[in-house]
Amino acid sequence: MNYDAALEQFRRNPQQLLPTNDVRLADALQPRVARIVPIRDKGRIEQSRDQHIATLRLALEASEQTQLDPVWIASIEHTEPVAAGLYLVDGHHRLTAYRLAGRDVIPASILPMDWRAAIAVSKLVNCTSRSLALHKEQCLDAAWQYLAILTHRGANELPKGESLRSVAGRFGISKNTVSSMLAYLPRVVPTEFNSLAIDPGTGWPRWRCVREANSPWQTSLPTSEQQQLDRDAERVARNIVKLVDGSSPAIRARALEMLANDEVHATDQLASVELLARFQPCSMPALSQLTHPLSQRN
Repeated sequence: MNYDAALEQFRRNPQQLLPTNDVRLADALQPRVARIVPIRDKGRIEQSRDQHIATLRLALEASEQTQLDPVWIASIEHTEPVAAGLYLVDGHHRLTAYRLAGRDVIPASILPMDWRAAIAVSKLVNCTSRSLALHKEQCLDAAWQYLAILTHRGANELPKGESLRSVAGRFGISKNTVSSMLAYLPRVVPTEFNSLAIDPGTGWPRWRCVREANSPWQTSLPTSEQQQLDRDAERVARNIVKLVDGSSPAIRARALEMLANDEVHATDQLASVELLARFQPCSMPALSQLTHPLSQRN
């Protein structure tokens, strides 16, 4: 399928009012994957998302005559990996705003297509010229998944009409990155990755998971106890990030040094120093002293 033609047809289709309850959602068609975003950025992304939805909702509640741009709907007519129905390809925030505003119908552009094409279009449409930009990591993954679709997971060359430059332009990334992705594709073995690292639409590992070869992305699935520990740790980490963002490097380094002093008997000193080193200003030598017993420093 010509994906550019599909994008253009979505744009030109006459819009129709569709009951919001008729719209189906699927993780496979959602490129805003929170899992691949660095913890440091998750809080800001969630805040931007909530503010964006709130702005859209206020506009809808201000007047019943107000309508947002039509959402894009893929009409899946044959039972494939999913049941037949109307699936949202673009406009997740708009749909949320309509539902929160109590609207029963939403303007939509509906296009019949197969599931594979819907997945490819969902990767393409969200990466450029969006009122709420994707995180860089999400754009990279969308490009990686798109390349996997185009090349049949690295078995083929880029099809006619696509090039390093065109793919880079579509997703706002560099040509060198596209070239690196193409080199990686044939070497990837999906079975080496746990299910959390796999895109639910393409069945292909996430770019971040592939790129970080020695990261936990490639380990076996965590136990429920480990998952709970990770969730709790992420909440703590995000609270730390909020504090860090509002302080100077010198204050951060001193605060972390104080915490390290308290933790030094409960954890490995060298590991603490390695963690703190990322926050240490070049002019502050104090952290290096943590490698010595506290008794020698007093």
